[in-house]
Amino acid sequence: LTTFLVSLINTKIKDAKMAKWLCQITEIIMNSVKTVTQTFVDTLKKDGKFDKESQEEAMKRCLELVQSQLTDDARKFIQDNFGDIQTWLKAQIESIIYSLKR
Repeated sequence: LTTFLVSLINTKIKDAKMAKWLCQITEIIMNSVKTVTQTFVDTLKKDGKFDKESQEEAMKRCLELVQSQLTDDARKFIQDNFGDIQTWLKAQIESIIYSLKR
């Protein structure tokens, strides 16, 4: 999925610098979603304890993990091109989760 998303970004976005940033940020988000899923979500689902509160905790953990890996330049790129960083990251995380489920 990561390879597909990076390829899609590169073919759809003609601005090389923007494509580079989006690819790097997408990989960070994808890896963070996979990490939180493997270390937190899967265990709770296996035990039948993945509820609304757990979903919120998983999102919080994922956001923290993504943000810990973003450089100041990456943050500036997101803010300059998409507005509020938190809102944009949440939307990207939800989108990747949806794609992984399919």
